[in-house]
Amino acid sequence: MIDAKETLELAEMLRIRLSEDDAKRLSVDMSAVLDYVRLLDEVDVSGIDPMGVGVGGYAGLRDDVPAPCLSFDELEIMSDGAFDSQTGAFATKPIFS
Repeated sequence: MIDAKETLELAEMLRIRLSEDDAKRLSVDMSAVLDYVRLLDEVDVSGIDPMGVGVGGYAGLRDDVPAPCLSFDELEIMSDGAFDSQTGAFATKPIFS
């Protein structure tokens, strides 16, 4: 369990200003998160392969090979009218009217 004092010390290191009440509430939330992480440590993962790329890993990039481009007509059809074949630009529909 993380107490309010530890929460205030952490906030000071992170240069975050917290009131005593906020520190008490936040300490409860942070303790709940840590309890959940401890619960995950109990999960049996012995039969599961490790991730191909984890933290600090490297995912190989595919070769950058040019592919055929779509025609203006195909782009216009696929974009549901958002592509203007006259200007060669996409025009989004307004979100608010």
